[in-house]
Amino acid sequence: MASSVFKVPKVAAAIVTYNHREPVLKLLASLKKQKIPTFVTENNGIDGAADAIRDKFPSVSLLASETNLGGCGGFNCAALAALSSGCEYLIFIDDDAFPEADCISQLSDFLDKNPDYIFAAPAIYITSKPDTLQEAGGDVHFNRAHPVEAWYRFHVNPELPPILDIGYASACCLMVRADALRETGVLDWSYFIFSDDVDLCLRLRRRYSKKGACVTSAKAFHDFPWAKPFAPMRLYFFQRNGLRLIANHRQGGGGELKALFVALMRLHRRIFYSSVIGDYEIRQTLKDAFKDAWRGKFGNWDSWIIFAKDRVKIDASFFKDQSIKRVLIDISIEDFEEPILTLLQKLNSSATIDILCDESRVEHHQQFNYSQVFARKTGFIAPLKILPILIKNNYDLVITDANMEARRPTAMSGKQAAIFHNDNLYLAFSRPYLGSIAHILSLPLGMVMAMVTINHFRIPFPDGSPPVEAEKLLKYIGVDPKIGQPYARLDND
Repeated sequence: MASSVFKVPKVAAAIVTYNHREPVLKLLASLKKQKIPTFVTENNGIDGAADAIRDKFPSVSLLASETNLGGCGGFNCAALAALSSGCEYLIFIDDDAFPEADCISQLSDFLDKNPDYIFAAPAIYITSKPDTLQEAGGDVHFNRAHPVEAWYRFHVNPELPPILDIGYASACCLMVRADALRETGVLDWSYFIFSDDVDLCLRLRRRYSKKGACVTSAKAFHDFPWAKPFAPMRLYFFQRNGLRLIANHRQGGGGELKALFVALMRLHRRIFYSSVIGDYEIRQTLKDAFKDAWRGKFGNWDSWIIFAKDRVKIDASFFKDQSIKRVLIDISIEDFEEPILTLLQKLNSSATIDILCDESRVEHHQQFNYSQVFARKTGFIAPLKILPILIKNNYDLVITDANMEARRPTAMSGKQAAIFHNDNLYLAFSRPYLGSIAHILSLPLGMVMAMVTINHFRIPFPDGSPPVEAEKLLKYIGVDPKIGQPYARLDND
């Protein structure tokens, strides 16, 4: 770890990087201009980021991990090293997030002037759509079905108040009082990735009875993953860690069991439904998430699943051999619409194309060369009402984009069904009637299973401890590798 020339800095930055060589180099160049001492965990990627950092930024304190410690473990190692600098504030920054030049100084100035706030964050905008907010912090209410709520998500050119009092902020760019981290600890090692930042914010606010702020004039831009290929990894950690978060932070009893009940109900529903329709990657991912949460097994995922690994990829000959003349696109994420159309051209499809989209987007899609544009209604039963019409149209192929949910019955309304993933089409089961029945039955089944399993999750999980893979780095930093927290320094430090 390179030594820093900065003595007791005001702000130190903790970064974790994994196969984001160019973005992290851009970020480090910006932090160097701002003279912010920076501590980076390189999570054993294959893009040469560690060597590039050593070469271009020798003053950066680099921790080269021999394994992928996840976003949580990587952040923790960098944060523990940064805290040893004596800094007043620590800022977590994702390797694909880019704070504007005055962002960090605005956050530290705010915390200087407002001692009743324990952390501060900027407004996070989306890199590919810089006028669109990812979020402006958010809040957590465990008496709601969806307890974690990001504020102003996807608002375009929003008018924001100067300061928002928030319950949590994303660790893609989050400044925290360093002394609070030294006392309370860094991220809970159990999370590996996702929900660890929400957990940290809740712990800090509870311990110090202080607030969090989004300073909206401070801006950062983040490579939001909404149009990236579906990864079972994200689904697994969102579901497993969500159960941990609710179990550990709900205040018990009464209405605050609602979030736990709904989370379990939805998880059981999705396991059942995805099993019936044959979306086996989602089924296995969700089963693993529930099983591991039930056993209290956290940290990394033992059985990483690759989407479409065992599926048949559709090529140009498929359209000719199967006489594909009519295609329906059942779109979920509109960013994938153009790539789907481009792929159909590449595969020499001459089929007529219809589209099924959200009801609010019908007028938008009517501007394009679709034969018909169908509206998808919201609700539990309403989305099924259009299914008979779609089936009557005798589509040869229905295409939908892979996302975090199992396919709707409408995505199986043709003779053949396909999933668009990572610029390819893969065959999928077409079971519209069975899917409709499973969709309806999943609700009472999910409720029963939630009632059966809820008591198991009413007891909070114990604090997480570092994985053995982090031992070498933690000893190097001077922290007890069995505890992995700033208050557990080694005796020989």
